[in-house]
Amino acid sequence: MRNSIIVAGVLAVGATAWILSGQIRDHDLQAVANERAEKPTPTTKLISVRVRPVQPRTQQGAVIVNGRTEESRKVTIRAETAGPIAAVPGEEGSIVEAGDVIARQQIEDRNARLAQTLALVRQREIEHRAATKLAKKGFRSGTKLAEARTLLDAARAQAKSMRIDLSRTTIKAPFGGILETRYVEKGGFVKIGDNVAKIVDLDPLLAVGFVSERDIGSLKVGGPGRVTLIDGRSADGTVRFIAAVAEAETRSFRVELEVPNPNHRIRSGLTGELNLPINPVRAHVVSPSVLTLADDGRIGVRIVDDGDIVRFAPTKILSDLPDGLLVSGLKDGQRLITVGHEYVKAGQKVQPVSETAKTGA
Repeated sequence: MRNSIIVAGVLAVGATAWILSGQIRDHDLQAVANERAEKPTPTTKLISVRVRPVQPRTQQGAVIVNGRTEESRKVTIRAETAGPIAAVPGEEGSIVEAGDVIARQQIEDRNARLAQTLALVRQREIEHRAATKLAKKGFRSGTKLAEARTLLDAARAQAKSMRIDLSRTTIKAPFGGILETRYVEKGGFVKIGDNVAKIVDLDPLLAVGFVSERDIGSLKVGGPGRVTLIDGRSADGTVRFIAAVAEAETRSFRVELEVPNPNHRIRSGLTGELNLPINPVRAHVVSPSVLTLADDGRIGVRIVDDGDIVRFAPTKILSDLPDGLLVSGLKDGQRLITVGHEYVKAGQKVQPVSETAKTGA
């Protein structure tokens, strides 16, 4: 009995101690919580960046491509009749006009054969007149009259052919230009189809470039343009041709700018840059130093939105200006990060500082 009382007392004391220990622990935890609540939570310091609101600019747009100069016309003159070359008045590199003699072939017996044919024509004409008179009187049949007419026509055709062959012995320039190459010399023999000379027309001159499918719709025939040559010279012209079909390899379209070249001062085959104006564009000018790349490789700039959060704005470079790059993709008044963009990333909160306030402008 006494042992039972002792055990019960021990249990009672243990239970009381357990209850009191929980109350003490809760009290300590509450005290710690209160102490932490009284201490101020340290705040993370925001990175400061310099910003400037972007302002729009209306700029004359242009398609700029690399190109080269070409002759507007060229022709390789070929011999139209066979025979030896008797003279070559045309000199390589000389300026020729339409109809100027480039080379002459020996006439040989062509005049004699033409005279013989002309005599045959006169004979056929007499025979035809006689047959016509006899047919009217009924002494010659219609068949004989038709035969006489056929013989006369054949003689006249032969004479015409010989005159043409004789005229072909004098080889002339079909249009004005420069005698670029002469393939024959005096005493040489040419057959029908042999090369005699090459003539190129450099007035007007062509400046040729290839425009991408993205920009070709902005151009039109008759529009203005300018070519700047590799040596710094420039000339204005007019777009005379835009290809309807793209090059299979590059998916670009041939564009020809016709440039006056009266003194032939610009040669064919020079490298140049074509500037083809298009409709004015409304865009923004930024410094090249603010451009950056997104993770996916897109080019753009970093801006700060109304909540002071950094955002990436993809842009497209339209042209290079003396005071910066003309880009599209921005909105008027957006705050562009001009200093510190390399230290922040999209989604990060920052402390924007106005560029005008920083510089005192």
